[in-house]
Amino acid sequence: MSIITAIFQAIGQAISWIFPISESGHSAIFHNFSSRFTNACSQLTGVIHIGIAIGILIAIYKFIFKLAKSFFEGWNELFHKRLRLDYIPPVRSFVYMTILSFVPLIFYIIPTGKYGNFFMLLHRFSFDENLLTEGICFALTGGLIILTATRFNKPINKIPTYVQALIIGFTALLAIPTAGCSLVAGVFCACVLTGMNKNLALKYSMVMSVMILLVTGIVELCIGVTSVSLVSAIIALVVSSGVSFVSVRILGNVIKKGYVKYIAFYDLAVGALCTIIGIFQIIIK
Repeated sequence: MSIITAIFQAIGQAISWIFPISESGHSAIFHNFSSRFTNACSQLTGVIHIGIAIGILIAIYKFIFKLAKSFFEGWNELFHKRLRLDYIPPVRSFVYMTILSFVPLIFYIIPTGKYGNFFMLLHRFSFDENLLTEGICFALTGGLIILTATRFNKPINKIPTYVQALIIGFTALLAIPTAGCSLVAGVFCACVLTGMNKNLALKYSMVMSVMILLVTGIVELCIGVTSVSLVSAIIALVVSSGVSFVSVRILGNVIKKGYVKYIAFYDLAVGALCTIIGIFQIIIK
């Protein structure tokens, strides 16, 4: 059973992370119907998150290699006093933007009294014995994707890159801990709506996902309340890597052909259902 659980959980988490349908939202729905109202995580979840990151890395390895090369070249130029600020190559600009987008995540450590910090304050809504918040977030995600899809072939006034990077960062700040919100959807939509083309926007969301998944996975391995066997961990790692690799390729084609709006319809449907259930849960309670 532990192996079967690892396989199905790996498939579910990989698909719901890569596609903009919110992994955390589906997890919150499952926990709600199974009466598990706790934010405790398992080591299996951490293994799967690392596996998803590996799958993404394999899917866009050429692009990741270019970023890494440009990053280290920049440090080399800085040490040898040859770094130019008047001209920044596109790949180097992407690296700088990505780094800047992670700066807003510092806000997570802001104390919020009895709730701990800002991250815990947002995360606690995922385990509040009610699906209303998740429903609203699913619906907002679907609406944002539809809005973004309408802008694919329309010119958008590009804003300064540092402002664009910060907008993307604050979007990620709200999306990561909030169930029903998708990091991939939030970052992708923020990129497109601030002037980035859809193909580069997808890569941006994948690069940010890799960093966050690796950190999240390592933390979950350290604090997980339930352990995972070596065999189950290996199987989960392989399955999640494979599924995420395929999902990235499929999502790229979906966005290229303009079919992403159909994913948005799924988000809206789940959002409507969760909202109705959440209202009934409030009434019954």
